[in-house]
Amino acid sequence: MRFRDRLEEEFAARRAKNARYSLRAFASFLGTDHSTLSQIIRSSRRVPIGQIREWARKLGLSREEAAVYIAAEHVPSVEDAAREAQLRHWTAEAMAIVTEPVHWEIIRLSRTEGFRADSRWLAKQTGTSVDAVNMAFTRLLRLKLIEASASGAWSEKTGLEKLTEAGFRKLALARVREKAAESNVQLRSTKTNS
Repeated sequence: MRFRDRLEEEFAARRAKNARYSLRAFASFLGTDHSTLSQIIRSSRRVPIGQIREWARKLGLSREEAAVYIAAEHVPSVEDAAREAQLRHWTAEAMAIVTEPVHWEIIRLSRTEGFRADSRWLAKQTGTSVDAVNMAFTRLLRLKLIEASASGAWSEKTGLEKLTEAGFRKLALARVREKAAESNVQLRSTKTNS
């Protein structure tokens, strides 16, 4: 239960005792503006954490109870926590594209003669570990920038006529934003210097 819920419960209890008890009267009792209190009760505004102790005291709550409500205000809701987890995930995806050149190297090498769809070969060619190649390959698959056939052949799916590192990064980051949007996560536009 959040402090907003406690306020709503208290207001309902007061109205049950006196049907004419108004939100203005409750706001006045708490020492706040009625429009602010209305927004808090409707969940369109967060409870000001700095007010919780004072309002809790006026409601007859102990300091310990007030401390619990203050702590609860710092815990994100289930929806916010899920959104934050998605935001962290897609931000990590974007950062990997920007900071780990192995993604670009896999795409670049896939267009060269003698390309081998083999993690060990790619690790040797890119100077990275097999694990780094496998993680990058999985990310490229997820972003639909590369495709693996049932026979094990890899083919790049960027659709870029002229393949450049800057063009690849721009496309890869656009795909990350698309995937994030599918998860209802808004990533800010990312600029690359390539």
